[in-house]
Amino acid sequence: MAWCGQPAGCRRRAVIAAQNVSIEFPGRDGPVRAVRGASFQVAAGEAYGLVGESGSGKTTLLRAIGGLMPIASGRIVLANRPESLSKGARAPRDTQMVFQDPYASLHPGFTVDRTLREPLVINGLDRHDERIAQTLRSVGLGPAFRFRYPHQLSGGQRQRVAIARALIVEPRVLLLDEPTSALDVSVQAEILNLLRGLHRERGLTLVLVSHNLAVVSFLCSRIAVMRQGEIVELTTAEAIRLGRADHDYTRSLLQAARGYRRRSA
Repeated sequence: MAWCGQPAGCRRRAVIAAQNVSIEFPGRDGPVRAVRGASFQVAAGEAYGLVGESGSGKTTLLRAIGGLMPIASGRIVLANRPESLSKGARAPRDTQMVFQDPYASLHPGFTVDRTLREPLVINGLDRHDERIAQTLRSVGLGPAFRFRYPHQLSGGQRQRVAIARALIVEPRVLLLDEPTSALDVSVQAEILNLLRGLHRERGLTLVLVSHNLAVVSFLCSRIAVMRQGEIVELTTAEAIRLGRADHDYTRSLLQAARGYRRRSA
């Protein structure tokens, strides 16, 4: 695959390349295009953000990268997979997703142990007990949590289990769909710091979807701004922190974020 070829002088090899991707849903009056001509690349070891309001197409695009959503046209290419995901094929094992709602993403009848053991069995991996114990430690959960059920965990603990489930098969790419939006503000900070530490320690490639510019700029170096299914601006976390934007919509997001911080002060 080509070099990432986007802002900030990035010279690492791209591991994800979305090329003119469009995604449609059936509608009463014909197909509804949720994503229109989206193109971007994510470099190995990079944390990349997709930001926009609800309905902008960012989660739909993330799911397509994970092989959970077929695309109407264009291509999504992963570095470790020779063919594109244009037909909605499943992403490889080393691309894993963490979903938005930890209350919905964990099976209520599975213990933490079973939740983590199942992907090991599916992928034919060995040393189950060792891997489960190590992965729980890596997300800040001790052995006491191993045989608990989801209803016995807090929201933040559930999301840590969801992150552990994604990590246990040792992925290189982690797709994060609003991983903190369903959590209390204090817990959001803990999860973001955990993800930042995992990103640095493991050299993971992250793609983070969020409606919150502050969350994205905390974790990501480069950012694609989406509106009504289109990428309207490619920018950087540094530009966001300095309040610089080229597109009117990005400027409106910056203004809204500043207003939120004033009201919260």
